[in-house]
Amino acid sequence: MKKMLFCFFLIVTVIIVSSCSSRFRPVVVLVPGNVLYDAESSWLVDVLRHEQERMGFDFRDDGSGDIEIELFSFWEFEDINDGIVISKTWYVPSSDPLRGRRNTTLELCVNGQEELISLYDLSPPFTALRVDNLSVDDHNYPLVRMTVIRFTTNNNNAEKYVQLLKDYFNNIYKSLIDEQPNVIWVTAAGDMMLGRNAGNILLGEGAASLFGKIAPILQDSDVTVANLEGPLSQRGTRAQKTFTFRFEPPRELGLSLREAGFDALLFANNHTFDFGMPAFLDTLDYLDEAGIAYLGAGRNEEEALTPFIFEKEDFTARFWGIASFPRESSGYDGSAHAAEADKAGMIVANRGGAEKLAMRFIDYEDDGINIVFFHGGVEWSSMPDRATRELYSELLEKGADIIIGTHPHIIQGFEWVDDKLIFWSLGNFVFSGMQNTGGGDEGLLIRFGFIGRQPIYIEPFVLTLSGPRVDFAEEERLEDFYRKSRALSVR
Repeated sequence: MKKMLFCFFLIVTVIIVSSCSSRFRPVVVLVPGNVLYDAESSWLVDVLRHEQERMGFDFRDDGSGDIEIELFSFWEFEDINDGIVISKTWYVPSSDPLRGRRNTTLELCVNGQEELISLYDLSPPFTALRVDNLSVDDHNYPLVRMTVIRFTTNNNNAEKYVQLLKDYFNNIYKSLIDEQPNVIWVTAAGDMMLGRNAGNILLGEGAASLFGKIAPILQDSDVTVANLEGPLSQRGTRAQKTFTFRFEPPRELGLSLREAGFDALLFANNHTFDFGMPAFLDTLDYLDEAGIAYLGAGRNEEEALTPFIFEKEDFTARFWGIASFPRESSGYDGSAHAAEADKAGMIVANRGGAEKLAMRFIDYEDDGINIVFFHGGVEWSSMPDRATRELYSELLEKGADIIIGTHPHIIQGFEWVDDKLIFWSLGNFVFSGMQNTGGGDEGLLIRFGFIGRQPIYIEPFVLTLSGPRVDFAEEERLEDFYRKSRALSVR
């Protein structure tokens, strides 16, 4: 009998304990830890409030509780593997490009000597610096901020809720975890004249011999564009002008340019018709065969006004071409070769080309960017003239996002105009015979790194021309470019 009573008591005790246990609702509280960011805290609070009834706990955002959830943040390179990751954010050192910097060090970043900003909060006129020569899309890029949550409890009854919460946060979608960004690299170069042995070097010795250490950038960029300063042809009659250029063997040169990395070439300039219509049309054919787009030129006006469109993931860029140059002292008037509805030619600004180009921007209502290569300005001028400024600025107002100038043969500065970019002149790229010309033996290569519409990286390189060959110049020679750019910014 006593044994039966004991068993009955034991069963009742188990039922009572079980009943009490089943009614237990732990109190969950949030402990800020070292995280000062509203986004992570707000996201976590919203999730906990939404799930508390379903999961059987009570959430409080302050005070004490049975389960504490701590937010903790650290840099990914610190390799702290403790907690469940709820956010992952890429940061960049922000800098005004007029300061003339492309790179910094991780040490300066983590010691508070650089202004760090979330990548997607970066906006003009500021751009990002590389960190120890790494861009934000490189595999070992260090400035990735991680935020984790950690659970602690001293209540045995709450242990199963801790595990339940861990399982839940391990498996739900976390909107604050950013994927590593993909940077689209666009490289722009100036006037490329393949005569005077340059073409022979490209064909006989390869791109590395002609372009030096620049060659890998041309090949590795997503898009590479330059100005082709003359036709690819063996035909035509020489125009009555001071300087004329024609590059041959044309087919082989076209294929070699494509192999070197060129995706598009501006072919609206004052040397486009140096050997007349036959050479012009030959060039279009050879570039078509090579798979290189031509900007600002075509077999009719419609083709000349058609952009080269590059698309990759969520990035779209349209590349356009246009020219504006005066009558030469010899009497040669290149604007006479403006394309028409039934006539091959190029887009010439003072023949209605600027207005027609601006109208074409309206045809595209997506989030793509319009990059215009403009062969214009005054030769041998170190600053843009008034007429050129008005012409380029008007195109920006009508829908261009970036304008890249060629033709003056020497480097001019750059500036932001209402958060849009103008590089007034990249000078020469490949152009033998420019020694002792007061700046013609230099050029500027610009490498843009885009994320969406935003040029996150703007990386200029000064080039030095030695006969037909070109290569990087000393870094110190960039200072003259920045000096000109700062002068433009304070106009």
